[in-house]
Amino acid sequence: MDSDKPSRPPKRIKDYAVVGELGRGGMGEVFLATHDLLERPVAIKRFTPATGSGADKKNRERFLREGKALAKLRHQGIVDIYDLFEHRGQLCMVLEYVEGFDVAKLLKAGPLPIDVACIVALKLAEALVHAHFHRIIHRDVKTTNVMVSWGGQVKLMDFGIARGEVLDRITQTGLLVGTPQYFAPEVVSGHPADELSDLYGIGAVLYHCLSGRKLFFQASDKNLYKSILAGKYVPLGKVTKGLPRALLSIVQRCLARKPDKRFESVADFRQTLDLFMANQGFWVNHAERLAGFMRALDHLKNEPPQTSVEISVSDFLIRSTPVAEPPQGISRRLIIGIVLAAVAGILVWGAYAIGWLTPVLRALGIDSD
Repeated sequence: MDSDKPSRPPKRIKDYAVVGELGRGGMGEVFLATHDLLERPVAIKRFTPATGSGADKKNRERFLREGKALAKLRHQGIVDIYDLFEHRGQLCMVLEYVEGFDVAKLLKAGPLPIDVACIVALKLAEALVHAHFHRIIHRDVKTTNVMVSWGGQVKLMDFGIARGEVLDRITQTGLLVGTPQYFAPEVVSGHPADELSDLYGIGAVLYHCLSGRKLFFQASDKNLYKSILAGKYVPLGKVTKGLPRALLSIVQRCLARKPDKRFESVADFRQTLDLFMANQGFWVNHAERLAGFMRALDHLKNEPPQTSVEISVSDFLIRSTPVAEPPQGISRRLIIGIVLAAVAGILVWGAYAIGWLTPVLRALGIDSD
């Protein structure tokens, strides 16, 4: 076992120099590190068993499950895995380092701009379509598992409780694993999670992004499961005024209590949301829009990643109504037109000053004096 104290990061993990700690949870720690030769920053997730805990074996299997799931996926919207090894008796997973913030932190100031929320949901859906194609169900889609990078990328993380036909099942029937606020009703009822359960999770994330509140914010811990089973949440239109009806309908359909009332698949949802965004005139370059949104948070770059940061609402450049960003081509044509008009005005004034326009003005009956 590593001799370092739990409160202090190790200096090295195999071929990586540890820079600092990014986070800590019940199953272990996550460190920022740099490969000695490649000089590439990575995130190293180290499994740390809880001393004397009977759940250690299952947690270790979940850790391995995440590595196996990520190894089967290759998508720009899913955090990449580089390596999985044992170091001084502890399992270590080397992951792509995403510099930015998870959506939960971005929501601490309130709702996201409508177009930003839709882009996040769209990219999340694209990542899950890829995972579902490889028969892997995430089962824990939530705001803390979705990262937005400074470069405008959206990354889905944490496949620790993912399930797939090619992965060994490690949970017992009826045992709920994940975050209750994002559980689909059929999962609470004891049915296995599937693609439509992940779709429900996307709906819950989109609801949170647009309203600034979790789906069942009005429910207490005591009656949370009853509220989920009954589908009793405050409609999005009552929480956030002024949202387009089409968008409210999309969210409501994702969150339908019965799976057969939702979209047929995450791919179907993605196509519908994409069409809505096109009709609203949202900026085509999604990465550039997100990067611009994140640039408003540039002052947060030096904050420790594990620290909760309070963000001013004004920093989000929130719009009261969705407005299409003008294409760069229009701006250039406008500037060129102004310059040409100014040049033409100067030429006309010069011709008048030296008398070239006098015969023309007299012919039109205009006194040039």
